[in-house]
Amino acid sequence: MKLVIRAYETTYKQACLKAFESNVPKYFTQAEVADFDAFLEMIPNKVGVNKTYYYVVVFENEVIGCGGFGDKDNSDIITLAWGLIHQNFHKKGFGKELLAYRLEQIKEKFPNQPVYIDTTQYSYGFFEKYGFETTKITNDFYEKGLHRYDMKLVFQ
Repeated sequence: MKLVIRAYETTYKQACLKAFESNVPKYFTQAEVADFDAFLEMIPNKVGVNKTYYYVVVFENEVIGCGGFGDKDNSDIITLAWGLIHQNFHKKGFGKELLAYRLEQIKEKFPNQPVYIDTTQYSYGFFEKYGFETTKITNDFYEKGLHRYDMKLVFQ
């Protein structure tokens, strides 16, 4: 069975939370679980409004990841949002597929707009491979030992 990426629906919430929690504490903090939960609650009311888009990654009929993007606060600043793959499926190319899908959607919906992300020291290298450049590093931002990397991608 091949990988499918489709629009987020509320029926996917628990699977997305499970995937998120599999990435705590290395990639996300325990405190961010509640933030992510609140984000998922907001999505059904915001898709297409405030230019927010969110997707799930389905493999063999199982949601194994999710991620999206949006125009933060209607400010014309396009940011990647809560992209992740369940830990059991890391290093299999699913994250690459999800990122490529999101970037294609951004090119279509927001042509010529740069894309921003904030991530950690554990993930910034992944984004560098796809053209993102680090613009700022803030040590101990998320919690002690978990640093924030602000990154930007300008489409060529």
